[in-house]
Amino acid sequence: MSSINKGSDSDPLENFTEEQIANLKKSIDTLEKEEERWYQEQSEEEKRKKSANIPFRRLRKSPLEIFNRILFIIFLGSFLFSFATVYAISHWWFYCYVASAFSCILYPPNRKAIKELIAAWPNIEDLIKSRKFWRK
Repeated sequence: MSSINKGSDSDPLENFTEEQIANLKKSIDTLEKEEERWYQEQSEEEKRKKSANIPFRRLRKSPLEIFNRILFIIFLGSFLFSFATVYAISHWWFYCYVASAFSCILYPPNRKAIKELIAAWPNIEDLIKSRKFWRK
């Protein structure tokens, strides 16, 4: 029992050489740097997760892309307005107009062009596929 008390009173590093203490300091510094790097990675990962949960995060882009999206919305609005106008004029012409529109969309070269346009315009596929976008 006296040997246990004797050992607890002494400095645990007194038997280490200067080289061993230097290596120990280097190891501690390396571990601290590794821990700091790990914390930075964790914070970056949390930031990525938070930014991934923001709805329509990709809509926040440059002024040119915002202008492009405004023009696209105007185009869609005018297209829907033309449907409503034709419907108001005559139901018969409306059905012909709808058939004409679908024949243009279903024509294979036009479908390929539409797919290329959708792929070229950022985020439209996400908007089309997004269930949150269509829910009220």
